[in-house]
Amino acid sequence: MMNSIFKLSILICLVAFSTALPAQNRKYSVSGTVSDSATGQPLVNVNISIVGDTFGGTTNEAGEFSLKLAQIPSILYFSYVGYSIGSYQVNKSGEKDIKIMLEPEVQEIGEVTIRAEKISKVIRGDTLNILDYEIDGNRLILFASPYKQQSDLRIFLTTLEGKTLDYMQVRNAGKQIKYPDLAFIQTEFLLKDFTGQVNYLDKVCAHEVRYAFDKLFFGYDTQYPDFMGRVFPIKCEMEGKLVFQSSTRTENYTWYFGRGSKTGEIIKIVKDKNAGPYSKFVMVPLFRKENELFVFDFYAGHIEVFDHDLNTVRIIPLDFQFRQVTEAIFWEYQDVDSHDFTRNILFDERAGKAYAFYRMRSDGRQSLREVNLETGKIERMVEIPDYPNISNIRVSGNILYFLYDTKVYPYYRLLYRMTI
Repeated sequence: MMNSIFKLSILICLVAFSTALPAQNRKYSVSGTVSDSATGQPLVNVNISIVGDTFGGTTNEAGEFSLKLAQIPSILYFSYVGYSIGSYQVNKSGEKDIKIMLEPEVQEIGEVTIRAEKISKVIRGDTLNILDYEIDGNRLILFASPYKQQSDLRIFLTTLEGKTLDYMQVRNAGKQIKYPDLAFIQTEFLLKDFTGQVNYLDKVCAHEVRYAFDKLFFGYDTQYPDFMGRVFPIKCEMEGKLVFQSSTRTENYTWYFGRGSKTGEIIKIVKDKNAGPYSKFVMVPLFRKENELFVFDFYAGHIEVFDHDLNTVRIIPLDFQFRQVTEAIFWEYQDVDSHDFTRNILFDERAGKAYAFYRMRSDGRQSLREVNLETGKIERMVEIPDYPNISNIRVSGNILYFLYDTKVYPYYRLLYRMTI
């Protein structure tokens, strides 16, 4: 009874307080739309700032906005990455048809101007700071925050062309992981497991990121002792056999566990005969293509191909890595990092193509070399534009994706795509 009386007293006080609010706290309603001046298309997630006010807003999927202003007149600023900033002065309350047309501006990265369709920003004109992303079939899953709202962390679902379909807010993001081939601890937000399932990592556990009818939701949660100990180390699955890898500075082991088996069976050991006390861990890229497992042994100079029962079916010789090292010896200007340039193989599952990833030692320039999976020869070179701050490079459906860190405040990370 006392609790009911106490709650009723608080309610009466709140009502009395609300009716006594001074006139200066009155809010003025305005609304409108923001569009691209060149195409007339609505712009999503445009950031709206109100001069003299800490609050603002963003446009919805139809490019519409609705604001409550503390005073009249007020000046609004509209900012959108890739567009010139727009402004509008509101002189009266109740304006419902404000039309803002933002002018596209040329995007420049270093000395390269982004005009051609070959290279383009995925979320065109969007104001998202993209911290991580994964490609999931014909959808993108982004971990990002809106413009100048770093604490507002969200997972976005978009099309491959960048159309936002759904998002959900998240907290306590990020899991620190120590990879054996890296000298530093890396914070991960989104990770694909061996099944291709995208997981969101927070401080507590790994959450499956799922969607149905283009609506996001979390699926099964895996606690970190199980995720890091049992799920994360699995490289792929071959007809019920789980393939694992582990590395030291001298050797790499690839093995598998079959159904119901309590012991693993080694299928390949790769050794670095020239390893020293300061060598990096021996890394051996592998991927599954249809019913075959491709394992790259750059130290012995071949690709070993296994069938679905994990028996060796053929050996494909490799010579491009040795030829490149030889060139580096005789032509110093090529400056190839002979130990690091073939540590990564990017596999395009949709196109069935493999690319050796090269990073030049002195200036950080990067490129991909397409590897013919029948002959082991390099078929072509794909030059990644000479941008100084790119990361998270992935290939899907003959499209190269990467994140680019802008060099001006508030230092966005933007997602670009490049036809290869």
